[in-house]
Amino acid sequence: MKRKVIQLAGKTSVVSLPLLWVNKNKIKKGDELDVIDKEDKLIIYNNKFKPDILKISLDIDKEHSFDKRYINDLYKRGFDEIKIKFKDSKVLNEIKKFDLLGYEIIDQGKDFCLIKSISSENEDEFHSMLRRSFRLGKEMANGISEYLEGQKIDLKEIRTLENMNNKFTDFCLRIINKRSFKDEHKANYYYVITRECETIVDYFKYIIDDLMDSKNKKISQDSIKYFNETKEYFFLFYELFYDYNKKKFKEFYNSRKELIEKGRMLIQEKGIDGLIAHHSLNIVVATYNLSGPFMTMNFEEVF
Repeated sequence: MKRKVIQLAGKTSVVSLPLLWVNKNKIKKGDELDVIDKEDKLIIYNNKFKPDILKISLDIDKEHSFDKRYINDLYKRGFDEIKIKFKDSKVLNEIKKFDLLGYEIIDQGKDFCLIKSISSENEDEFHSMLRRSFRLGKEMANGISEYLEGQKIDLKEIRTLENMNNKFTDFCLRIINKRSFKDEHKANYYYVITRECETIVDYFKYIIDDLMDSKNKKISQDSIKYFNETKEYFFLFYELFYDYNKKKFKEFYNSRKELIEKGRMLIQEKGIDGLIAHHSLNIVVATYNLSGPFMTMNFEEVF
């Protein structure tokens, strides 16, 4: 799409807004638009625009059993209202078990319920939730480390942080899919980062599960050391993500190969040592994968 520049009063340059975009965003005379200056580009967006409410109706009969993924997937896709019809009242009990940020049952009957989003979804909320996701991962890693070093740690309690993290990352994905980002180009990379954060926390959960299944079994010092090195690698990326430093990034990049080689050696061990090495190695790989979208988003700063 091209627009000709119109000169007004010799000093002001004007371009017209596409009518389709104006109608879609409900722009009226006198409205203020936000403009981002990015070198050879101008990004214009309507910060007050409220997208249409997304609604869907699900009919759960006896032939199609209820699957919790139905609601979870619709939540992440950005639906605002979900009406669920059912013949088996047990479905309602299953729905009530859901704990998705901003989703509430606002109406129900003997054969239906209506779920509605009551939260605000914007870019600021995304960044807040993503940081909390990182911090939950750090808290889980520290808990595991303390347990491995012999401290009395309630692993079951630490494990519950994974469920909380799922709430945060699901909400982040929902915000992205609601197209709440000013710079939609960055939204794609944040989507990948969010998913990788969720995956890393899952690996911490798997380590906790294996530790609980292997109580009273001796864990080698090599395994403990390797997990702690893995933990520090994840922590280093967190520091880079929120306070980029070229020297630290070089350290992050160069230490990957050594950590992978250590993991490949330790993964051959039997029992709990091999399991810890397996999950720790996956954490190293997933953490390094975070650097790809991060570098692309911040190309000018990184290079």
